[in-house]
Amino acid sequence: MWRTRLITGAALAGLAGTLIAGAPGQATPVLPDPIADEAAEVAAFYTPPADRVDGTHGSVIQLRPINGDPGVAGARNYLVLYRSVDMRGNPVAVSGTLAVPDWDAPPGGWPLISWAHGTTGVADTCAPSKDTSAEFPAHDYTSLVRKVQAQWIAAGYAIAQTDYQGLGTPGPHGYLIGPAEQRAVTDMARAAREVDPEIGTRWVAMGHSQGGQAAVFSDAQAQQWAPELQLLGAVALAPASHQGIGLQASHMATAIGVSNVLTPVLGGSTSFLPLIIRGAQTVADIDPTRFLTPRTASMVSLADSGCIAQLRDSQEWGGIPANEVFSPTGDMSALTRVLNENDPSTLTFTQPLLVLQGRADTTVPALATDAMVVQQRTAGQPVQYRTYPGVDHRGVLEASYTDALNWVDGRFGR
Repeated sequence: MWRTRLITGAALAGLAGTLIAGAPGQATPVLPDPIADEAAEVAAFYTPPADRVDGTHGSVIQLRPINGDPGVAGARNYLVLYRSVDMRGNPVAVSGTLAVPDWDAPPGGWPLISWAHGTTGVADTCAPSKDTSAEFPAHDYTSLVRKVQAQWIAAGYAIAQTDYQGLGTPGPHGYLIGPAEQRAVTDMARAAREVDPEIGTRWVAMGHSQGGQAAVFSDAQAQQWAPELQLLGAVALAPASHQGIGLQASHMATAIGVSNVLTPVLGGSTSFLPLIIRGAQTVADIDPTRFLTPRTASMVSLADSGCIAQLRDSQEWGGIPANEVFSPTGDMSALTRVLNENDPSTLTFTQPLLVLQGRADTTVPALATDAMVVQQRTAGQPVQYRTYPGVDHRGVLEASYTDALNWVDGRFGR
């Protein structure tokens, strides 16, 4: 549950002083005005007045302490609303959480991991920071992530986790739009230092699935976006890649009547399709009726209110046979163009990347990640790759922890 009592009086003055000291010259974060109704108070947190959104990207708009979920065990936890910039250059408010180890910081400050979460949905209700109970639609996933994050806290790392632009906050969520995700991840790292000045300037981007793609984009673009911070590298667990090629293959398979044959290779992507469409629509004019069947075109709007668990239901996208998704004669070139432009396989970066993949993954197939790594290595990118036999999409979070810890410790010289 949220701790609904707002920080006031001397406590607020002390907090504001700490925040100002941690980020000279930036706007002073403030706590939202109290509202009698708790649900309205929480909703108001995510929708600040428009005149408070403008400002330096990565600066804090407001924050409040977290007691219980979605906090991470062993840490001081905060719900944070901060500023970023969308793909049209407009300032936007983004929500996220910050967990800081509950003991004294080491010399040089806490090493920071800016965590990019996997797919929960594009509807505001799907934002991981809204997971306050087991009734949250993606609680089975977000609670698993927090268990892994608790291990990082115990190892002495601060964990900042963005909800991404438009997920929980006003505006559309650019699902799988790499630069938008990178901005959210990097600006969350900047905001973390403003909340707690004992967090150091060195950081690593880390993400799973959708967040794995975001981590690769952060490795390529974050240093330029936040030059005052020192990015040491990125860790991508089961990163989404080759989405455009996968959809083109699915469409072609539908046209020649063999769509069911490709299902084991392409993974269980049908339920993700409305999310992919909504994400692409944030940067391009995408008309789903041009390539979907009438039935599936009418179901894209389910993504606007339901999270991935609902979309996977047999009464929704999870119940649609593979050969009934696409119109055999449809034109999906506009969609695949966006996906290809946001594929992490062709990015260039100088800081090292660690890729971790379960070989039994049916959501992000290992073959897709293999291909991404081959492309990156062929282009001379500094990539290390480790795979885990018999490990599925979520299982890689725990199975790879020791390898990830050793690699990240090495980046920080610990």
